[in-house]
Amino acid sequence: MSNLLDRYLLFRIRTKRDPEAFARIYDRYVNALYRFVLLKLPSKEDAQDITAETFTKTWNYLQDHQRVTHVRALLYQIARNLISDYYRTRPEARGVEFLSVTSDPDSPSHSVGHDAQDHGRDQELMEARAELALVLEQIGKLKDDYRDVVTLRLVDGLAFGDISKILGKSSSNVRVMFHRALKMLKD
Repeated sequence: MSNLLDRYLLFRIRTKRDPEAFARIYDRYVNALYRFVLLKLPSKEDAQDITAETFTKTWNYLQDHQRVTHVRALLYQIARNLISDYYRTRPEARGVEFLSVTSDPDSPSHSVGHDAQDHGRDQELMEARAELALVLEQIGKLKDDYRDVVTLRLVDGLAFGDISKILGKSSSNVRVMFHRALKMLKD
């Protein structure tokens, strides 16, 4: 059903250049795409810029080309290309590829005047962030394609078929990459 709605929206964009149809595509995919980009860039601001640029390039692409069957795959492909361009033009940023999740100035632990129950929750939140940071560090050590497969599968919950379209690989190849990545993470 989701793919059918995407096709209808793509039809409206191609035939009528309908900005409302594109806005619906934006609403459907912006959170997942931002999360994907955020895990690959060193700052929230860079992730926001890349996400916005992804949608701009997608709009332009849809205006220039006639045949797009999977808008989600197109969005992720454009985002991956923009992330590659980002690191190609900023080689100094390559070592800091994953966003730091252990210190968030907006988190409750940085506020004043909370009681013991809040302190307990803050402690749990800090421990969860520390565990997440360790997981992200391990994922960061994977090859780019492996990292993308793991992120798209476990974080975004995409099916192997969708991931294969995004990466331009066969579904069976994506499955193998996913299982190899998990094995590397366990080791």
